[in-house]
Amino acid sequence: MKIYYSHCQAIYDSPQEARDIEILERFGFVVINPNSPEHIVEAQRLKSEGKNAMPYFEGLVTSCDALAFRAMPDSSIPAGIAKEIRTAADINLPVIELPSQVLRRVLSVEQTREYLTEIGQR
Repeated sequence: MKIYYSHCQAIYDSPQEARDIEILERFGFVVINPNSPEHIVEAQRLKSEGKNAMPYFEGLVTSCDALAFRAMPDSSIPAGIAKEIRTAADINLPVIELPSQVLRRVLSVEQTREYLTEIGQR
């Protein structure tokens, strides 16, 4: 199965990008990375012709079986990633958000009990 890996250009060629791709490949996906040389060259060609490269990337999304995305550290989603998510959703592709700040979100046993009490589950 092919999965489109939607992520901000700020993490292109970073350890985070490499980790995300490794995770997706461990789940058995063939990763379509917009930061692959052939896609970068095509986007640059389109831009040099005064064209918008976004339809090219949307076409890559529609050629896949699913989409995985990484939000920014503050959980915001840049416009390009949002557009790719909408493209996937429009054709009913599964959309997976890669987790961020997992260790900071983990509750201790006491915190979990307190939370459950607060929401009336204990």
